Amino acid sequence: LKYTFCVPPHALASRPAMRSLLLCAVAWAAAPCTGPDCARGTYRRTPSQGKLSLAEVEEDLAERQAQESSQKKMTFYMYRAQNDEDYPLDNNNAASLEGVVWYVHNEVVRLSCPRHYNITRIKRFKITMKNTPELFAERSSQFGPFVAMDKASCTVPDCSSLWDKYGYITGCQKQTSGTGQYYGPKTIWYSLVGACPEMPFDKKTDQCKKEHPGGQCSSPDGSKTCTWKYEAAGEINLDELEGIDDYAKFCSDGNREYVPETDKGVNCDFWDGLQDPEANAKRVKAAAALFEKKFPDMPLNTPTPLCDW
Repeated sequence: LKYTFCVPPHALASRPAMRSLLLCAVAWAAAPCTGPDCARGTYRRTPSQGKLSLAEVEEDLAERQAQESSQKKMTFYMYRAQNDEDYPLDNNNAASLEGVVWYVHNEVVRLSCPRHYNITRIKRFKITMKNTPELFAERSSQFGPFVAMDKASCTVPDCSSLWDKYGYITGCQKQTSGTGQYYGPKTIWYSLVGACPEMPFDKKTDQCKKEHPGGQCSSPDGSKTCTWKYEAAGEINLDELEGIDDYAKFCSDGNREYVPETDKGVNCDFWDGLQDPEANAKRVKAAAALFEKKFPDMPLNTPTPLCDW
């Protein structure tokens, strides 16, 4: 077994606290931290020899502290499962690759023929973001809280007070409870706040957009109204990912992509085993490989940042 020690952020400021490591997870190196002191973001390190010296702890914490002494600009990929309709990314939720594959598995293909929301593809976006110093001063985190979006508007209570306090920040949420845990610790959802974020898309007026401009801008600088931008970075088709040549015929022949009651498909085995971490990792790898095949000039080596809220 490999042991993973989690060090809560407040330990950065205290040498004695660094000596008190919390054993948070056992059995695999990337296991999510479940200890009460780890809820607000943790640092995970798996000792190669089964034990961790104080010198190693101090070295790694010093590196983390140097990297996270202020708000930083980050560039990485986000993904969305989408139907054939195109629309802007602002005032929407997105996900890591693990997060979007889990979403398709857990919510889309379980209602296949037709798929839930008529989802046909996974779209990829290159995100550049820098959240505000107001957020970092209070939480020492790169991300803010996740807010659910529906019809291009925030659906959680009192969104405006959050944005008044921190600005139009990009939020994250780890989906590591329920079946999301079987896709690993990088199963993350994001929220991207655009103009007039508290009104649905058909009620956004020019005046509302002027008074509430959101965080999307051309060059994120961490100010309250300039926290993120995006660029289209390709898409993959679910039929191609699953190996289905003709989806209409696949359905008319009585097949199914995934049946929750049996935890497998009918004449389709791509989604078999929702609670199988190894199979889920293969699904994520297959999606990444298809992106790489279709878009070889777009690098895949952009790491998913830690969701530290």
